[in-house]
Amino acid sequence: MGDDEWFLTRRAALAAGGGLVAAFLAGCSSPSHGSDGIDSGGSGIAMSYTNSSPLTGFQDGKRTDVTAPMPQGSGHASGTFAAEPVDARWNISYNGTSDQTVVPATVAGMLAGVAASLSGTFNLAPNFLFESGTITGMAGGPSVSAEAARAPGASTSSVNVHGDFAGTPFSLYGTLAGDLSSGYVQGTAAGQAFKVSASRQSQKVDLRGNYSGPSNLLALIIGTLLYFMG
Repeated sequence: MGDDEWFLTRRAALAAGGGLVAAFLAGCSSPSHGSDGIDSGGSGIAMSYTNSSPLTGFQDGKRTDVTAPMPQGSGHASGTFAAEPVDARWNISYNGTSDQTVVPATVAGMLAGVAASLSGTFNLAPNFLFESGTITGMAGGPSVSAEAARAPGASTSSVNVHGDFAGTPFSLYGTLAGDLSSGYVQGTAAGQAFKVSASRQSQKVDLRGNYSGPSNLLALIIGTLLYFMG
């Protein structure tokens, strides 16, 4: 599959997930070495990703260092997110052809210290555009259920997602610029407003924002942003 085809695959298979199925796609395969230059003393989200290096940084002073082969339709991710372990595998069953209009995806393992098993089904419109999707499963025992739908926005990658993540009700809106140079996800989790913004310059993606909900849900949100922009 060529680069252009894989770019379409990434957008089509996961644009709807709002992070729920791109959980562990937050880094690359190489281990990190040395300091990433991010201050650990502040509050909020301060993370960075550079091509061929892991996602590193902090959430409210808690260390993140996650590696995973990206982008791939299947793989394994490991490390820590907000000082909690990540060890999981994912699979996106997309064959890269225009006649596949339903894309299933799964992820299972440890996400920010919580055992999770998620399944998603995404429906595609013509030209690989996302139409709708559902996500079900469990995280730490309680169930996960969410619905996603295409939304107006800065590009065809805009989506609304709402549901319940293991007892945490959430509603979010996510969008990416057409050239994938910037994007953001904003909404509420457990009644608390949040926003995570990402910007890319050359090979580096910086993530900044505020968030007070479950770290495992934040890992999913950040994973999706990096999967498209990294």
